[in-house]
Amino acid sequence: MRKVLAVSGVGAGIAAFVALVLVVVALAFSVTVDGASMEPTLRDGDRMFLEVWTRDEIERFDIVEADAPSAVSGGAVRILKRVIGMPGDRISVSGDARVLVRPAGAEETYVVENPAWSAEPGAELEWRAVPEGAYWLLGDNWGASTDSRSFGFVDAEAVHGRVVFRMLPLGRNGAIAGDVRLAPVEPGSAR
Repeated sequence: MRKVLAVSGVGAGIAAFVALVLVVVALAFSVTVDGASMEPTLRDGDRMFLEVWTRDEIERFDIVEADAPSAVSGGAVRILKRVIGMPGDRISVSGDARVLVRPAGAEETYVVENPAWSAEPGAELEWRAVPEGAYWLLGDNWGASTDSRSFGFVDAEAVHGRVVFRMLPLGRNGAIAGDVRLAPVEPGSAR
């Protein structure tokens, strides 16, 4: 009987240790959303799991944590934004939430369909080429996001990883919806 109690006590101790390690790892590889720039996809206070080991595998529409230039401090500020432009792409953005993309090496033009974006009047930007080793990042909250429309391209080395899972709050935890896509633009309708 003593052996059984000793073994179950060791098992409980190991389980507690493993649980503690998992909590520490989850906290070490997580980021908390600060602000409304990614609403409705991410909300202020959400704790997101950050995959730091995938920073070299970033794909279009991933949500990433990166360092971006700060107009206030002159230094860098950590942001969470969606990757819209990949290296070699050509991008054109208008204030009415119309984003056009010509993927690297392609002649076709696509419009980014993001259900989170709402229209606001504004001027269209000229076509810009995303440099090698950089990304064009936009927030899902079109009217309340400081993103590449303000600070330009973000160097790939400034990306810390991608967020793929909401850890907290528990009632909304789970994988991030992937409902953003490229849709072909009819010939002649691309500005």
